[in-house]
Amino acid sequence: MIFLLQIFLASTLFASCYDDDVVFVDEIDSLRIEKLLEFNFDEPSDDSVTETSTGETFPIEGKSVNRMEGISGNALFFDGLSNEINGEIDTNLLPDDEVTISLWASPRSFPVGTAAMLAMTSEGSETGIMVGLNTFGKIVVQYFINGSFEETVSTTSIPRNQWSHIIVGISPATQSVDIYLNNEQITSGSAPSGSLTWPSGSTSFSIGKNTMGESLGDFEIDFYSGALDEIQVYSGSATPAVAEFIGGQYGTPGEVDYNLGIDYSGDPHRPIYHPIPDYGWTNESYGLVYLDGTYHMFFQKNEVFLGIAQQNWGHLTSPDLVDWEEQDAVLWPTEGWDQAGIWSGDAIILEDGTPAVIYTGVDGNRAGMGSAFSSDNYQTLEKNPNNPLIPAAPEEVDLDFRDPYVIHKDGLYHMIIGSGIAAEGGNVVYYTSEDFEDWTYEGILFQGDINQGQGEFWEMPVLHEVSDGRFILLVQKTPDNTSPAITFYWTGSFEDGEFIPEFEAPKYLEVVNGFLSPAVAIDADGRTTAIGIIPDEVSPEFQQQQGYAHLFSIPQVWTLDDEGTILIEPHPHLVDYRGEQVNIGNVNLEAGQEDNIDFNGKHFEMNATFDTGTASKFGFVFGKSETSGEEYRVYYDFTTQEWVVDASESSTSDLVRRDVRRGSFSLSQGSTVDVQVFVDGSVLEVFIDGESHFTGRFFPESTDANGVDLFVEGGSASADVTIYEIENN
Repeated sequence: MIFLLQIFLASTLFASCYDDDVVFVDEIDSLRIEKLLEFNFDEPSDDSVTETSTGETFPIEGKSVNRMEGISGNALFFDGLSNEINGEIDTNLLPDDEVTISLWASPRSFPVGTAAMLAMTSEGSETGIMVGLNTFGKIVVQYFINGSFEETVSTTSIPRNQWSHIIVGISPATQSVDIYLNNEQITSGSAPSGSLTWPSGSTSFSIGKNTMGESLGDFEIDFYSGALDEIQVYSGSATPAVAEFIGGQYGTPGEVDYNLGIDYSGDPHRPIYHPIPDYGWTNESYGLVYLDGTYHMFFQKNEVFLGIAQQNWGHLTSPDLVDWEEQDAVLWPTEGWDQAGIWSGDAIILEDGTPAVIYTGVDGNRAGMGSAFSSDNYQTLEKNPNNPLIPAAPEEVDLDFRDPYVIHKDGLYHMIIGSGIAAEGGNVVYYTSEDFEDWTYEGILFQGDINQGQGEFWEMPVLHEVSDGRFILLVQKTPDNTSPAITFYWTGSFEDGEFIPEFEAPKYLEVVNGFLSPAVAIDADGRTTAIGIIPDEVSPEFQQQQGYAHLFSIPQVWTLDDEGTILIEPHPHLVDYRGEQVNIGNVNLEAGQEDNIDFNGKHFEMNATFDTGTASKFGFVFGKSETSGEEYRVYYDFTTQEWVVDASESSTSDLVRRDVRRGSFSLSQGSTVDVQVFVDGSVLEVFIDGESHFTGRFFPESTDANGVDLFVEGGSASADVTIYEIENN
């Protein structure tokens, strides 16, 4: 119901319940505001909201509807990718001389573009008002007076993950625009005289998305990420007294709990025991560290854009390296040297016990390195005010410069950074520091050879001591016209600032390429442990439908053999997540024979010991559908001496990968082979004889595409099979 508030106060005392203090108002001759529109989000848990003044109901669009505790009653969470509320309101309700907008916001992420909290305008209309946030969390007010576009931006950013009260006043009558944050005026700008411009008849509005049509590539970048509550539109001027009065209607905000109960029950591709953020885009993992009983892992994160733009540092925690929970982001771009994105880096506990990180920041033109520190066991990070500690790449390199990795050895911090020289190839550059603050450039630690297929640029380098005096130098070659991104490594010694490899040509980490950029650390029991990214490699449209992109591997344990080869096996903590055991037993396999085992599943571990017999090929079928013919085949080919991941018939969708990938691997026909397979929705991980590893992704469309089978070609073989359902609630 529209109502009129007319309050006459002179030297009057009233209590503001916003901050529990008594506020004295000495002179307010007259306060006159009229509430025109209100969204309080206090509806039951259906998929619509009601504007309380008119009683009109509007649908909530997007992936999921998440109601949460708000400032007063419920609030509504917006995912930054899909959630919005659209509708039409009667233009006759809206003032043309003075308007005040009040709302409560708790942003989870800042947008890539300009995100609207409330937009009462439409693309190309040259009418209306928008109140939103920019890339750095500053309040943006866009409006039209006399048909002319105007914009005012606050000088202050609002905090993430806590409630802020925002009031915006636009007054052509007084030629002013005022922005208040938590009852304090933070920006006062000028506006032209005249009238606010509204369309005739009805005005389009949007909550949670700008209506100006801002996009980057295939994705819109103007969605709001976070919680909103108590959106109100008034006629009247937003004076300090008005701001104080409106703010005084609410109690002290509580802790923000976004209640991210995103329903993935209808998503057959979503994993349940692989690390994955709640939603959004993820990329490389890094900074894996164990501290006070908890594992922390950081990663490239963007929950408002499914790609590379304005990256944040995401944060996952786990008690055991298997069951991961996403925490709030810990680093994000701020104006200055890292304003275009927080790229990869590393975490380290300093010698004085301080949890710290080193990271790449980019300003849009060049990259530098900075640090940040935590006083609460990595729940939050405070950027070093002296950043960037390394403002630019050394002159010796002429390609990118990013992804620092740091260790402490012999009284010094040693840092390597990925780079390259166009005419020579990828490399890692090397710095040292006594205090983690002042860094000295020591030159190129290791130079690759572009003529040997080692790529022109290396990213995500790792320098890790596996055993006493034996190090792994691991890098990722970026994609070029010869091959995709590939992770390879050398082993050797690292003494006096020099890495001396044990062999000349690098070794590939994976049998079949697909697992990239591992984060490497020592676990609580002294084992070298690694977790890397397994990209989905699907179309942007498919990612948009899912609401997320990419995931991380299950934890691995690495050891070195005498030849400097990394031996890879699943981490023993995975055994704790085994559920029901299915003993298939010994299965005789003949060429052309199907339905050799009776099992269907999407989330399981399968252990198969093959006596390969006379078969020319042996392997597995996953995601098998009787209705569509979809199937995902993973097998060994003795003729070519390769493991093959065949996704050519794995899906009827044109939006997903359906390629065939191969990797060289030596096996003798007739030998016995132990194969351990982990299937988790759309991801597959294979471990061979507890020493070698590869991954795959498959995305069948049919609801019955969960059949599992074994097969052989060109002869016969047998397999002893045990399957465990994986449980992780």
